[in-house]
Amino acid sequence: MKTQAHINTLINVLSESSKEDYTEILLNFNFKNIDFSEIEYWEPQCYTRNCFYKDDDFELILICWDKGQQTAIHNHDGEDCWVYLLEGEIEEDFYRLNDNEQLEFCATSVLEKGQVTKSDKLSGFHRLRNNKINRALSLHVYAKPIEQSLTYDENLGRLVDKKLKYDTYKSVVSSEAI
Repeated sequence: MKTQAHINTLINVLSESSKEDYTEILLNFNFKNIDFSEIEYWEPQCYTRNCFYKDDDFELILICWDKGQQTAIHNHDGEDCWVYLLEGEIEEDFYRLNDNEQLEFCATSVLEKGQVTKSDKLSGFHRLRNNKINRALSLHVYAKPIEQSLTYDENLGRLVDKKLKYDTYKSVVSSEAI
């Protein structure tokens, strides 16, 4: 089977499943048969968000991380998110709002190739970053698609609503997908 067929299989499996099963699906899916090179888009200044599937229930975004690139501290606007690491290693910092409505650091976790992390609507805030020499590549599944997030603006020193955008949108759905 070619890359397109494997992506269609992933989309079909996610579409036919409850989001409670997404972690298990991602951990057991054979990503070795998908060549993401046609979806990848890299920038030296900032990580890139490359959407390749979106419907009313979920979206699939490939994030390309060069060395030292990181997200701002953010939440997911009440949506669930799964991150599956395809290549490299990224760190995830967790934060919560304290009683004074200020962000407070909680912990750091390392995500290695083949692992999944999940943020749900009850989670606080987090930041992802690539601190390694090599590039990293992660697949993000947002259920429902995420339009905006509450993001910490370091220049302003406070949380702000941020409208999210894609760096690229390359729909890879063929007629075989639902």
